[in-house]
Amino acid sequence: MKNLIAKKNLIQQKVKYMKRKIKRIQAVCIYMMLLLLLLLPQTAMAKNTEKSKTTFPVQVIHKTGDDKENFVIVIMGDGYTAGQQDQFLEDATQKARGMLTWSPYREYSDRINIYAVQAVSNEPGIGVYGGKSPDTYFHVKVYGKAAGFTNGGDERAKALRTELEENYLDEGANVGTIHILCNDTGSYGASVNPLFSFSTNSEDNSDGMVMAHETAHSIGGLGDEYERYTNKPNMSDTTDPEKIKWSKMLGFRGIGITNAGTDTAFAPSRECMMRWLGQPFCEVCKMELARKLNNTDYVSKPAALYISDPEVSIPHNKTATLDRDSEKYRITESNVTKANDHDLEFRTVVQNMVNKEQHLKMSFRIIGADGITVKYSEEQEFTIPALTNSYNPDAARESLSIVLHDVYGLTKGDRLDGKIVDMDTQEVLATDKTADQAWSTVNIHYRLKMEDGTETDLPATKTSIVHVPRNSTYTLRNPELSGYACVGNSVDQDKITITEDSMDIVYYYQENNDSSGDEDQEIAECTTRPVTVPYDSNRHTFDIRPGEGVNLRYSMKEDGPYTIEELPAYTDAGKYTIYFEASSDSAKSCYGQASLEITKAVTELKLLATPAGSEGAGSVTLKVLKQGISADEPVDITCNDSSITLVKKENDQWTVSLPNKTKTYSFTAKYNGNKNYAGSEAACQVIVKEKKTQTGSGALEAPEGPEEPTTEKPTPQKPTPQKPAPEEPATEKPTPEKKPDKKIKNKTIRIKCKSRKGKKQVLKVSKSTLNRLIDNEAKALQLEYGNVIITMDRNALKEIKKQMNSDVYFHVKKLDKRILSSKAGKIVKKRPMYEISVTGAKKKTLGKLKKGKVTVKIHYKISKKEKKKDLFAYTINKKGNVKKISKSYYDSKKQTVNFTTKSFSKFAVGGRL
Repeated sequence: MKNLIAKKNLIQQKVKYMKRKIKRIQAVCIYMMLLLLLLLPQTAMAKNTEKSKTTFPVQVIHKTGDDKENFVIVIMGDGYTAGQQDQFLEDATQKARGMLTWSPYREYSDRINIYAVQAVSNEPGIGVYGGKSPDTYFHVKVYGKAAGFTNGGDERAKALRTELEENYLDEGANVGTIHILCNDTGSYGASVNPLFSFSTNSEDNSDGMVMAHETAHSIGGLGDEYERYTNKPNMSDTTDPEKIKWSKMLGFRGIGITNAGTDTAFAPSRECMMRWLGQPFCEVCKMELARKLNNTDYVSKPAALYISDPEVSIPHNKTATLDRDSEKYRITESNVTKANDHDLEFRTVVQNMVNKEQHLKMSFRIIGADGITVKYSEEQEFTIPALTNSYNPDAARESLSIVLHDVYGLTKGDRLDGKIVDMDTQEVLATDKTADQAWSTVNIHYRLKMEDGTETDLPATKTSIVHVPRNSTYTLRNPELSGYACVGNSVDQDKITITEDSMDIVYYYQENNDSSGDEDQEIAECTTRPVTVPYDSNRHTFDIRPGEGVNLRYSMKEDGPYTIEELPAYTDAGKYTIYFEASSDSAKSCYGQASLEITKAVTELKLLATPAGSEGAGSVTLKVLKQGISADEPVDITCNDSSITLVKKENDQWTVSLPNKTKTYSFTAKYNGNKNYAGSEAACQVIVKEKKTQTGSGALEAPEGPEEPTTEKPTPQKPTPQKPAPEEPATEKPTPEKKPDKKIKNKTIRIKCKSRKGKKQVLKVSKSTLNRLIDNEAKALQLEYGNVIITMDRNALKEIKKQMNSDVYFHVKKLDKRILSSKAGKIVKKRPMYEISVTGAKKKTLGKLKKGKVTVKIHYKISKKEKKKDLFAYTINKKGNVKKISKSYYDSKKQTVNFTTKSFSKFAVGGRL
């Protein structure tokens, strides 16, 4: 018993000794830690030391706002060694600043952030397939004129992107695109997908022009307008104005339809950055690029609307007036008198970029030179549909215009006043002067305030140059920078009006001194990235990455409950959203959402015709080639001539028999797509030239049917039945002669339209007949409609052929007096009124004739009370007002009112004003 007590006492003494020893060791450790902190006070002052770490240094090239609110562009260098990093920063800054001078980057320069990652290569330059292969970080090589990654270079770039998103950018922000700047002077460039594009230090890229072009591919999804591919928003495989992707922009600021790289690929412009370096982006490309710069996958607060710079113009061809040709028809205050005797249109095209209706008011006035008299004034309200589907932006796009009809009386000094106003905020969004407005620059500098009150330039930053309209209000957003907090600005205001060419603003910063990191550590860590993949029949899910020790639960609703433990996966194309709760035993729960978009798989059709042309009647085989479309998916083929019958054969082939008639047949193959595959179209043409049967005289033939004896009233004939018409047009029969070449030359060819009981008469002149009249140098073509005679000279016929390029229908319609205003009714009274119009294929309407003369005679028997000197011809505008036609007169011998015109319109016989 005594031994046990002794052992117990001994153990207790040893325990007390050990406790004293441990306390001494703890005291020494605490002392050493305090001493270390005193000796190295600067090493623990930055907040989130781990968070700010990246593999390579990061430079701020351009930052004006939070990374979540702005579109983030990252420039990474390849082929720059450790000793060339200063050169890389100089090159990247020069390219970025140059890119931001091109519209629409310029307009959104306050909504773009740009960073440079100083990736270090072991050797300078970039590789060439079959040639040199320097040891560079991203292993970029050039094949032909295109640069691209090799040996896993793309994975290295993606890893650096992840570092930036997790450790450097503002919380919750994502990189929008990465541009690889290659240390080489060759003219290379490429865009491989929405994430990556490439350029070099070539002469073409000295001002960022190549970078602007290549990032437009990646950001805007735009195609090269010199290529054959038609699956991009600025490329098309059809010339149909109603079906083409930019139909709502046709005729606006030089947008039309022109060939791209092949005869079956079409672009909106001949002069665009996507076709020729050095040209500005066309309006179609500007709008699409602006929309993608406001993509809500990367920008939390997008601009609500994109409004194309408004234009004032007189009538012109909507599909063929391309690029600078449109300037001939543009009206400004310097040439306002050019609008006299024309319709005058104030127009813009608007793209809604958010899922909310927008309400706009458009007003257009012409104010006299005295500054008081309002000569014309119109306004109209518009609702722009919400953007509910980012893959169908056209549904949220509208062409807005106000047209002042038959403008006259404008004089030098008259002022134009066109405005587009947000009806909800009353803010003026654009005017007729917007396109020519002056621009200023706001130069943003970043300065660090030290504890002793001194200042210095903030490390790893360049001056940001923002472009803003002169006399506009600029909002200062005091952006945070990684490791630094913004504590104010040099103007000590949130908003400022920019009135000078250039203005300097300084943002002031202090280093984040909270080294504990307790606040960040108390929230469960979780990051997510939007996922966009094309449909491939596989299952796809969201990209959500929890931190260490963080558990995730999910909900299909924003407010929970969070009861789903496994991430759902999806196969079909569509947009999907999941909401999550991130929790940890040692941290507060956080909540967020992730997005998954499975886009429809791209499909492509090709339509081949064998043969592609023939002389005389014959059979043609049409072959459809499918790409990305399963064999059992149906494809339809149609012809622009509904009388042509297509016979389906095996292996996606059709046969068709074409008649002996000069005509160009257009065939369209269309795949409508389904829920997972995008639709596609292809077209081809077959040209048939009529094989003529030789006769003794070689007489001019009517376009259809056998020759008939000369007659004043040829038998009317129905046109090819495409759509029901209120009455069938008469078929023209130019007076046949035995020797047409001699008889037609310098002769007026007369065609009579058989009278009908109805108010409207239609006469068809086929394309082939029109060509023959012109080729045989007919003096004129005269159409007789009973009480109306229309005579068109040879130059007018050439102009009609040029504009219409199809069969032509001449319409004469008797008008009702009720369309006249009260004043006009007193002038016209009970005298005759007619609408004369000319249409072609697909109801295309003939515009104003630039050349030639059209003479119109309207039969009118004068009453005993009337004097021939008081009778004239008048035009009638849409408001029912009339305007006297200069040099019109009454021919008492033939009892007709005669006049000449350059355009077909509504006409009336009237008395003196």
